[in-house]
Amino acid sequence: MSGEIIVHEMDEILQHEPTQRHSYFQLKYFLIGKEPTIQSKMWQCIRELKNRRDSMKSMDLELEEAHDKLLLLDIGIQRLQIAIKEKTSLAACAMNNLAIEEAAINVRQLDRQKKSLSESITQIRDRKKWVEEECRFFVETFKNLRKIEELKHFDDFESQKNYWNEKLTQKINMKMLTSGQIDSELVETVVALPDEVPVKKQTLQTLNNKQSQMLQQLSEITKKLESNSGHKES
Repeated sequence: MSGEIIVHEMDEILQHEPTQRHSYFQLKYFLIGKEPTIQSKMWQCIRELKNRRDSMKSMDLELEEAHDKLLLLDIGIQRLQIAIKEKTSLAACAMNNLAIEEAAINVRQLDRQKKSLSESITQIRDRKKWVEEECRFFVETFKNLRKIEELKHFDDFESQKNYWNEKLTQKINMKMLTSGQIDSELVETVVALPDEVPVKKQTLQTLNNKQSQMLQQLSEITKKLESNSGHKES
């Protein structure tokens, strides 16, 4: 298979190239969906929009810079072409021929730079388009969530309390499912919550139950040891 054929076939296949962004499925279930409350989902939408808005501003600057570079390359090519015309109009000599040849090479180099820069501009535009698609998703998601529940300030006490209750409950459930026990760091975090938060009440109740069980077991072991000691003495 010749090089031209394989390149043609590659180009045909690459027409179906997936977009270089997160899929809407990923955004919905793995980015927003993992947030435990409506408020935290909206907060996450805002964070994601802020990051992407900053990226779009940077890409706009990149495009402006690239367009200016293209204009400068065009100016450089025009100057070389003018120089070539001037030298060809002069009496032929070895130096003029070399200068003309050198100028022609410089023109080709600048043309290649233009081509490379144009491809970079296309890539930046594609990146910007993908970011805009993600932004549309977050905007629509935010608007739909806001229909369910009005956005609260990030430091709203009740919203934060609900968020941490749900988040830590999920963590505890996951720990219990995977390892069967809760690590001390997670317990310390839960215990630091306000007393009225459900997950703290449940955790403290669980700890109290475990403590009671341990004390009961210790009491039974002590009684057995005392009983065995009494039998030996007799």
